[in-house]
Amino acid sequence: MSQISPTKNHYHWHPIPPSQNNTTCTLHLLQAGSIKIPKHLVLLPPSPSSSSKEEEEEDTHFLAPDYCFLLHHPPTNTSYIFDLGIRKDLSNLPPYLIHNTLPNFPCYPKSPADILRQHGSPAQQPENVKAVIFSHMHFDHVGDGAKTGFTNAEIWVGPTCCTYARPGYPVEKDAPTLSETLPVDGSRRIVEVFISDEEFERTGDARAGKVRKAKVEGLYEGVDLRVGVGAFERGFDYFGDGSAFLIDAPGHAAGHLEMLVRVKVNGDGEEDDFALLAGDCYHHPELMKDPQRTARPPFSKGSMHTDPEVAIDTMARTKAFYEKENVLVAGAHDFSVGEAIVSGKEEIEGLVCLNEWRSKGWGKGIA
Repeated sequence: MSQISPTKNHYHWHPIPPSQNNTTCTLHLLQAGSIKIPKHLVLLPPSPSSSSKEEEEEDTHFLAPDYCFLLHHPPTNTSYIFDLGIRKDLSNLPPYLIHNTLPNFPCYPKSPADILRQHGSPAQQPENVKAVIFSHMHFDHVGDGAKTGFTNAEIWVGPTCCTYARPGYPVEKDAPTLSETLPVDGSRRIVEVFISDEEFERTGDARAGKVRKAKVEGLYEGVDLRVGVGAFERGFDYFGDGSAFLIDAPGHAAGHLEMLVRVKVNGDGEEDDFALLAGDCYHHPELMKDPQRTARPPFSKGSMHTDPEVAIDTMARTKAFYEKENVLVAGAHDFSVGEAIVSGKEEIEGLVCLNEWRSKGWGKGIA
């Protein structure tokens, strides 16, 4: 009988680099609709021996939000958006997703561009967004590839994303991505944060070799991940002033990123407040209690993660942030985040500022 290995509980903690001139970012949450996720692909029972009837478990979905996040960087007066949810016109998804994914994941999309137009200030309009940052390339995060509204934005993606997503459909008939999302014709600037193959090889990372190959082929312009941030080994100081860090968070999908945003400088020796935008590191708040409850073979028939064991390690590192009193962890599908903000509502309307999350008691949701 297979045994679940214990999760590593202690990681070297890299002090979060300080903010220059007390710089923070203004951070807003947007809910770009919802998605129903099969529970058996996400969460194991509290113990393997206590599993419920397999048929009942496999038929169980839970309704999860699809969060996006709007960042504003005051020193440069520039705005950025982290993820774009699901495109409204589902019929224009790649055929592979239409036939194989949508039947199992019912979607209720809303456009973040529409939300910004309806609820945002003049400065928060989509055409003013300088860059779209994709946590990864799954369809419930890339929207319509930033074609609607965000036409002036460059696109940032994580390590090996370009290798995974290109050439995409229709060049590849069965691709889960669209060719137009990461264009190769120079019509939009694409930046991939990367880790050198030498570093991958040194740490035994399975992604070794892909970076060099993709760079030689001219697939992307790279920005090196090199700063330790909290429990994570590789991050990038996005603005160069300590207000936000892109973080390599592998396991779920190619190029998966998290983003740590400094939202409040407290002073007087008190630690600053942060929000960790965790993407699809986890899909259910129970996993911040115990990452080992992540569904994966042989304990379940499937998993939400490409490499479940690496994903569990990333979850455990994220959990180290979750356990900090000064960090709000917000997974893209974590319904406990919205429940803490507005109890009893399945959908949050408009934009919700997260800078005062701590004083408002939104930190741990219901997990």
